[in-house]
Amino acid sequence: MEYALADTGVWYGIFDSRDPRYNEAQSKIEFFDLLTIVIPWPTVYETLRTRFVRNRSGLQLFEIFLKTHPIVYIDDDIYKNEALDLSIESSLRKGRPLSMVDCLLRLIIDDPNVKIDYLLTFNQPDFIDACRKNRVEML
Repeated sequence: MEYALADTGVWYGIFDSRDPRYNEAQSKIEFFDLLTIVIPWPTVYETLRTRFVRNRSGLQLFEIFLKTHPIVYIDDDIYKNEALDLSIESSLRKGRPLSMVDCLLRLIIDDPNVKIDYLLTFNQPDFIDACRKNRVEML
């Protein structure tokens, strides 16, 4: 089985027709039928923000997706302190602003104990180095 990690923006693009990347995101849907999806809890928190949960049809589609696809949820406890430090360090001192959730995704990609074959994202510049280093294909 192959595993894909999805950035939060992909969820918005697929399930929120008001999202500017909605049309582009529809081309990524086919990958979800072929892969086991790895979902870190912080991306769920980001996805289920107030604006999205008020979008009844988008939320219903997201719920159906979660119930009908193979999903592996990742607990962020082992990553959160390092993700916090990495986000602040990178953003303040290295001239590369990275959100804490993006740092968490990068740490998961780097973790040899977590199998990630693909990353679905619209934000390739923030992940390309980690993906290349770990032979993770960006979709």
